[in-house]
Amino acid sequence: MVSPTDQFKSPHDALAALLARIEPVGVEQVDSYAAAGRVLAEPLVADRDSPAHDVSAMDGYALRLADLPADASWRLEVAGEIAAGQPPRPLPVGRAMRVFTGACIPTGADVVVRREDVDEDGGSIAVSLMPGAIRSGDYIRRRGENAREGQSILPPGIVVTPPAAGALVAFGAHRPMVYRRVRVGVLITGDEVLGPGAVPEPWQIRDANGPALLCLLATLPWVEVAVCDHSPDDLEALTLRLRELLACCDAVLVSGGVSMGDRDHVPAAAVAAGADCVFHKLPTRPGRPLLAAVGPAGQPILGLPGNPVSVLVTAHRFALPALRRRAGWITPEPPCSLVHLIAPDGRTLHLWWYRPVRLTGPGIAELVPHISSGDLAGPASSDGFIEIPPTDPGRGAYPFRPW
Repeated sequence: MVSPTDQFKSPHDALAALLARIEPVGVEQVDSYAAAGRVLAEPLVADRDSPAHDVSAMDGYALRLADLPADASWRLEVAGEIAAGQPPRPLPVGRAMRVFTGACIPTGADVVVRREDVDEDGGSIAVSLMPGAIRSGDYIRRRGENAREGQSILPPGIVVTPPAAGALVAFGAHRPMVYRRVRVGVLITGDEVLGPGAVPEPWQIRDANGPALLCLLATLPWVEVAVCDHSPDDLEALTLRLRELLACCDAVLVSGGVSMGDRDHVPAAAVAAGADCVFHKLPTRPGRPLLAAVGPAGQPILGLPGNPVSVLVTAHRFALPALRRRAGWITPEPPCSLVHLIAPDGRTLHLWWYRPVRLTGPGIAELVPHISSGDLAGPASSDGFIEIPPTDPGRGAYPFRPW
């Protein structure tokens, strides 16, 4: 076990040390329609040129530019048509061929004239444009202009979005290889914590941390919650429960029991369960007692402080990147935007300070008042939180992380 004294001077360094210890879970093959929101485990490579043939970009007529006379007094007979999905055919000299959007360009044609730019008369057309206004290649999508066979389209480690799902099928990956979902165990500690529906006495509290963590995990399609349980503040019981979770989970999130009190047993229980601590305590507010460890099978274990705002902040700032790394993401840290404060209060800390804010416009936020890390009333209406460096009293710009 590392010393409880702060080992890292910034959350960035601490998170980097944790991510370096985490490896992705295994992979599985799924149908392309079931890949939405999953993380690709292999690159997507074009299995053929895109488009695979020269095709028309518009409904119109394919012809040879050389067949057009020097003036506008001409008419071309139409030698047939090619619809999308039909093979190309040769274009007779001095003729035009009707084509539809996405249809193959007939062999020999070098230009498509839009249907709205011709006068149609039975089996012939007259182009209403002057010949000089028509250029070779107009309205033709050339073979391979999107991608060439063998070209890398998507790297592994990216989530399957709607455009990515379309690309998978378009380039022949009907059953892509993806990382399997990360099985997460959630463990809420505290003798004073009551489950849903219970009526607390004044000395007891309702469990807000479990629902907050489950709400976060529910937004992640590459995660499945394997277990959500409660443990009393007892070292033996907590160690047993952690061992059970590590036997069936790819990652474990624990709420409470990580500080320096006599009944804060999570650090000792994690070691007893076979975990190796990466850090315990960081120079942050809230979340200073945060614990990060790695289980015997490489499972990230995040011991989140028990106060609700601490849980929300540390789960987003540290647990989410750890889960993304475990899920195979190429970018473990979610991208964050920068915001300026419209009314900074001038307060400073010698710590990295996470403060709930409400967005008031593009790149602009205001602080949301709250009393302490145990106060959910104020942050409940916030949009996320900002990260303020030590001793910084300014307006920003500060990294903003949405809930």
